[in-house]
Amino acid sequence: MTTPQPIESAYPSVMEYISQRISAAENAIDEVVCNPGHQNSWISCELATIQIRMICELIMLGSVLAHIQSGEELDDRKWRPKEAFGELDRVNSHPLPIPVELIYDANGPGAHQANPVSKPLPLNAISKIYGICGDLLHIPTARRVMEAKRPSYDLDQLQRWLTGLKRIIVGHALMLPERRRVLLCTWSGLAGEVPKCVLLDAMGESTFDLSKLAEFDLLP
Repeated sequence: MTTPQPIESAYPSVMEYISQRISAAENAIDEVVCNPGHQNSWISCELATIQIRMICELIMLGSVLAHIQSGEELDDRKWRPKEAFGELDRVNSHPLPIPVELIYDANGPGAHQANPVSKPLPLNAISKIYGICGDLLHIPTARRVMEAKRPSYDLDQLQRWLTGLKRIIVGHALMLPERRRVLLCTWSGLAGEVPKCVLLDAMGESTFDLSKLAEFDLLP
């Protein structure tokens, strides 16, 4: 039986997978933007859609892993977004990443403060994007196949989703209030560079006052 990875290595591994898929999706979308009339541009759109769907799954996986490895008892067989969120919601009122902005102390050794810039990534956004991507990727009905109708990809929508999901990985905090801990993740956004994750101990309850923050804008 394998020994589970500690949270300090398991969560960064998931974030690294996400960063790789973000870069792959960006490259695919750039190909379509540069060659909008190409007859096979749908292939690039399909590749980007696959990556975005996987990013949604990996964000949920990262949160589940973080909670399990902080001592929470969750059913790790429930991996689809709605099922996984149901497990997380039992143990944490804000179980998904909160976008943050780092403010650096010019006279200090590094980041001085992490300020939330919006409310957490909402489940309904993850679930809806995951579902729409699934509909685009699944084999259509027999009639549509016979009529040779390919899925209709909305490039602007794919770009908007990818930008929002990337914003999460560039900087977010994951609250683990019962353990008085905070996972802080930052990424340069550059392909090939690995996100950095730090597990912090809180002096008190590890949470933010989110009531006055704007909603995380990912869906139209």
